[in-house]
Parts: sequence; C-alpha cells; structure tokens
Amino acid sequence: MEDILRRRRELPKGAQEQNVYEDFQPPLDWTSDANSHVLLIDLAGFKREEVRVQVDSTGKLTVSGERRAGDTKYKRFKIVADVPKDSNLEKITGRFEHDLEGVVDVVLDKINRNRRVIVVAVAAFTIGFYVSRRLRSAGG
Repeated sequence: MEDILRRRRELPKGAQEQNVYEDFQPPLDWTSDANSHVLLIDLAGFKREEVRVQVDSTGKLTVSGERRAGDTKYKRFKIVADVPKDSNLEKITGRFEHDLEGVVDVVLDKINRNRRVIVVAVAAFTIGFYVSRRLRSAGG
C-alpha cells in the first residue's frame, strides 16, 4: 500500500486528478395527445443547470447533461432524436420537475393543421373573389 501511495505522489501534477466519465442512457418515454408530443426523461440526481435541451433547424432534438458523481467521477448522457414531423419548432418547451425525482419533460406542440387549412381556404376565397371581380369588370 505504501508503494502505491509513494508512486501516486511522484506522478506529475494534474495526472492524479484526471476525470473519469461514465456515459449512460437514462430511461425515457415518448407520449402524445391531440395537441402535443412529450418526451419524458428520468434524470434522478441531476439539477436543472446540469441539463441542456436544444433543437436545431433540421429538426434534431438533443438533450444532454453531466453531473459530478464523486471527486473525479462524472455521469453524463446525450440523447439525440428526430422531432416528429407535425411538431411546431417554434413552440417547444422544457420543464425540469425536481419534485418528481428529476423528471425532465420536453413538450413539442403540434402544428395546428386546422388553422393551416383555414388560412389556405381564406387565401383561395380572396383570390377567387379578386379574379371574379376582374372578370366582371372586364366583361362589362
């Protein structure tokens, strides 16, 4: 034992303090309803400031995190998922529920297809109305 301690003291400064990372995949679940998709991730032991949620313009959702688990030991994870096609990329929210033992939920609102249909219908009606008025006025 004395030999191990002596060799450790002889190591260059900084060599004794190399961090060790444990990568893991947290349990997760996708659910959805009529209005949204929800990604639930179980991150027991993590704090809000140790978790990062990002969505890029191509529709990739990345949830990652890292936390200290000892003097030089860290636990980290990274989840990359495709955002469902009917999600509104401008309406994504995340919530960290520490009361629920570190559950993160990422809510992706669905695109309101009815609103899109109404906008298209109004635009078509407006164009049709404009064309019929032009035809009437041209016809005399």
